[in-house]
Amino acid sequence: MNKEEKAEADRRQSREPFLEACESYLASHPTCFDVPAHKMGRMTTDLVDFAGEQVFKADFNAPLGLDNLYHPSGVIKEAEELAAEAFGADRAIFSVNGTTGGILTMFIALLRAKDKVILPRNVHKSVINGLILSGAYPIFVAPDVDEQTGIANGVGVEEYVKAMDENPDAKAIFVINPTYFGIASDLKTICEEAHKRQIMVMTDEAHGAHFHFSSLVPLAAMDAGADISTLSVHKTAGSLTQTSLILTKGNLVDFSRVNKSFAMLSSTSPNHILLASLDAARKFLYFHGEESINHSIDLAEHARQEINKMKGLSAFGKEYCSKPGRFALDPSKLVINVTGLGVTGFDILHEIREKFNIQLELAEVSEVMAIYGLGTKEEDSEKLIEAFRYLSNEHYGKAPAFKIPHFHYEYPSLIVRPREAFNAPSKIVPLEDAVGEISAEAIMIYPPGIPIAIPGEMISKNVLDLIEFYRAHGGVLLSDSAEGYIKVIDQSNWFKGGDVDYDI
Repeated sequence: MNKEEKAEADRRQSREPFLEACESYLASHPTCFDVPAHKMGRMTTDLVDFAGEQVFKADFNAPLGLDNLYHPSGVIKEAEELAAEAFGADRAIFSVNGTTGGILTMFIALLRAKDKVILPRNVHKSVINGLILSGAYPIFVAPDVDEQTGIANGVGVEEYVKAMDENPDAKAIFVINPTYFGIASDLKTICEEAHKRQIMVMTDEAHGAHFHFSSLVPLAAMDAGADISTLSVHKTAGSLTQTSLILTKGNLVDFSRVNKSFAMLSSTSPNHILLASLDAARKFLYFHGEESINHSIDLAEHARQEINKMKGLSAFGKEYCSKPGRFALDPSKLVINVTGLGVTGFDILHEIREKFNIQLELAEVSEVMAIYGLGTKEEDSEKLIEAFRYLSNEHYGKAPAFKIPHFHYEYPSLIVRPREAFNAPSKIVPLEDAVGEISAEAIMIYPPGIPIAIPGEMISKNVLDLIEFYRAHGGVLLSDSAEGYIKVIDQSNWFKGGDVDYDI
């Protein structure tokens, strides 16, 4: 873009149309006979002591002049157009349902019952729910798994190509960009291979909302050629929690169907403070994103270097990306292996909070993760470094290095589609009796929400071993059933055809 075009883009991007409309409405001091009941703070609760009066004053529903999120024609439409331009997309939708809502929207809008979708086995739980709601049939590809830590990474191009060639009728492929731990696949090449075959590319960019605004991170989905992406602006790009964007580009996506599905899944009373935070974050990223992101990466790199000097600790960097499933790394994710201290990541998560009041993003058996973001300050990073220096001195050499098994994920066989399993009659059985049964629920490690078993898969002994391992070492597992039990298909009452057909 030339100087004149850049100046015009800067002029457009300096606007915050939705936020400005909210400010104007608040300044008009209306007399409210609409919802919500607190009437812009004329009635308050104890929340005012925590969040202040402004949170009530700015909490209005859908007054005249503030547009409609599901049929935008005014300030929301303008704000979404600015977001599309800023993020390198053709179209954008503001969402207050998180990237979970975006993923469900994608699946319902773009996949019909029994359509094939190629996707990694380490997807977030929302993807499994998307399979249930859409009725799509998953073709799983295996991610690279670090056998030393159990971390599931990206997927190599060749895995996707093989799956596409074996399933030429696949409607779409789904790519995580990046994983929770910051590892990205070669998305550009994957998109090129998919588009050669007229296959749509859908992306989960929950942890990559900042990618478009810096050259120090992996390529953003829209820049790599993906057709649709949903990204958690709140996670890595500065808006308020639960706010996300749905972005589309190109002509393979039916945007009208995406919009219709989005409205079907969303609240008719979206919070205007949350929507305004997306408008404001977009402007910040456009003008200050590169500088802020790169500064946070500089801080993370310094912390990585210091931690790698400490006994019993190691933090991987770009050298980790040495395999097809480890194409690129987001260096703002600081993943620290703590097993050399003779403790687990769960132990460190609790100790560093109790002794230093530091809240880490997550713990796994062998590691913890700290996320550096737009708001991370140098003093925060130095505090983190000093805390790990203390933990190294406190624990190293006092116990043998914590031994973890070499992880080998044998993903269970998919017997029926997730929706069929979800709708089938079920029963609860003890875990020890479940081998060979077909799961009717998802069991997942949280965070990050990756399933050990999903509806429709045959339960193997490996599944039970993983469940027991994580429970024994402090992992949090989410399931429908009580501890020690699992919901499975009641095959004695499971009918196909006739009056009862679960295969819909």
